[in-house]
Amino acid sequence: MKKLVVFAFAALFLPCLGAAQNLPAIDLFGGYSYFRFTQPLSDATPSQQLTMNGWEVSASVALLHHLSVEGDFAGHTVGNCGSASGVNCTDFSYMVGPRYTFGDRSKKLTPFVHALIGRDSASLLSDDPTGPNPTVSDSSVALAAGGGLDYWITRHIGVQLGPFDYFYTNHLNNAGAPSQSSVRAGGGIAFRFGGDFPPPEPKESKEEKADEGHRSWIRPWHKSKPEGQTTAGQPAETQSSSKPARKSTPATTATAAAPSHGMSIRSLGLVAAPEEFDGAKILQIEPGSIAEMASLHVGDLIKSIDGKPVKTPMELAAELSGKTGKVRIGIQRGKLATETVVILGAQ
Repeated sequence: MKKLVVFAFAALFLPCLGAAQNLPAIDLFGGYSYFRFTQPLSDATPSQQLTMNGWEVSASVALLHHLSVEGDFAGHTVGNCGSASGVNCTDFSYMVGPRYTFGDRSKKLTPFVHALIGRDSASLLSDDPTGPNPTVSDSSVALAAGGGLDYWITRHIGVQLGPFDYFYTNHLNNAGAPSQSSVRAGGGIAFRFGGDFPPPEPKESKEEKADEGHRSWIRPWHKSKPEGQTTAGQPAETQSSSKPARKSTPATTATAAAPSHGMSIRSLGLVAAPEEFDGAKILQIEPGSIAEMASLHVGDLIKSIDGKPVKTPMELAAELSGKTGKVRIGIQRGKLATETVVILGAQ
């Protein structure tokens, strides 16, 4: 049964890792687990606490921003159960339930709570089947509730403290044994895949840092130059009055306002540039435009219009030409591929 569950777990999650950019947020955990198990005994015999060590693995798949569904598998064992020598106790559980994570995926610390329900199998295995201690196995409903804390070292790898759970079972309930209240605690390595990670903040270049330090206290007056004055403090040469100033033409103004190598897509209100024949990359978005209202961002790569691939800004303009009403725009934002819908008016 244990091998079957582990195989099903691997078959469910491992093939998904190859297409991580299209996945929802998935958190995986594996590590050590401590189990303080209440041994099921009859009413006439005092209960005994078994200290068991083992392993635990879990996986959670995000359904909403903070809410996930979690699957949990754990196995524990201890030798010489209680006062009986030559008897080994084992326990294996598999459970599923909701998990709520506090904070978002840009935070270093993400606490969580969960509530799980499933099955628990406990066994007392004797080294000598013909001896006085027979082998006993029993399965029971299992309930666990608790929480833990993830500390993310990088975007995809972290350390998990927990879960710390209250663990309920009712082994041998039909034989008159009372229900068992146990506790377990764990810790190990956490991994996360999929989802939409926020873009990293741009780092300040060494030149900018050096320039800031130079301006801060050595020469604060060097921050800006007065109009009409050179670095040495001398007046700058002015244009001769006999030569009237040349007026900028509308073409010059338009070229200065738009990014270089960009093509204006008037129907969306943006400027796009080719991206190695793999789409149209947004360089500029006009305030109040359809692109801004559709939450498109500078740097987004437009890949398709109504499901039809576009490889250049010219193909983008051609696909949008004459379209009105609802239009589906496929975009690539970092590793995330998604679609948005805009409504175009008559052009």
